[in-house]
Amino acid sequence: MKIIFMGNPEFACPSLKALYSSDHDLVGVISNKPKRMKRSMDKSFTPLGSLAIDFDQNLFTTDNLSDTNLQTWAKKLKPDIFIVVAFKILPNTLLEIPKIGAINLHASLLPRYRGAAPIQHALINGDKVTGNSTFFIKPKVDTGKIILQEKILIDDKDNYESLSKKMSTSGAELLLKSLDKINDSSFKALEQNDKKATYAPKIDKSFCKINWNESAQSIHSKVRALSPVPSAFTLLNGKRLKIYDTRLVKDPLKSPPGSITHINDKILISCFDSQLELISVQYEGKKRMSAIDWIRGINYTSGFSFD
Repeated sequence: MKIIFMGNPEFACPSLKALYSSDHDLVGVISNKPKRMKRSMDKSFTPLGSLAIDFDQNLFTTDNLSDTNLQTWAKKLKPDIFIVVAFKILPNTLLEIPKIGAINLHASLLPRYRGAAPIQHALINGDKVTGNSTFFIKPKVDTGKIILQEKILIDDKDNYESLSKKMSTSGAELLLKSLDKINDSSFKALEQNDKKATYAPKIDKSFCKINWNESAQSIHSKVRALSPVPSAFTLLNGKRLKIYDTRLVKDPLKSPPGSITHINDKILISCFDSQLELISVQYEGKKRMSAIDWIRGINYTSGFSFD
């Protein structure tokens, strides 16, 4: 099949690699325009754009999917199918171009977690199992017929970064299997059950701030879901402390929420119901470091508490 692939972030790269190494005809790649670096005239391509250049692919960069130049370019390539991974909503003018249609790799077991942040919401909710879905794209986001799905276990130590890598690698294999399914004349895609749909909207910046009056489990799940980017954070004397890694502690609560305790080379923070151990942090203006190194550098005294 003649394929045009679309995507932006690192999550999309394993899928492009898999297609590049397959027998399919990868005729073009679409990604966002490169951005100028702050302190130089150099341009920074998206992770997918950079990979497409490395593979010497026919790359079209744009921030406007309704651009007539893009549509003309795509039509000339006469694609059988579009494959979309972690990209934008396609306008109907693009969806009408490929002969077969457009398919998407989505990082959840649809109809659960429709939306922009399925991996984060699975971690926020403390799920033990998630998965990938491939489906035919319809105008309404994440509602198309399912081609294939696969379950993926969420390890207790997984954060957004590790789970995303796991799912992107597995998802690339699922995409190739999905193309084989589509080529099978007896294959029929399955309708989604809209009554079972849940949603995973984009993470708002305000959500990243930790409220120490929440349960330790809830805060721990938030840290996992936002690590390393954009990262959960708290404030100490008005300075931001990014928190990348925590550990649940069974010790009973001994002080008000937000209180910091340094005991036996452990940094414990009181939450609503119990305590969390800080493992890895980054203080404003500093590099990422262990919580122990951070506490040693701020001249900690008993009674410190997060804002």
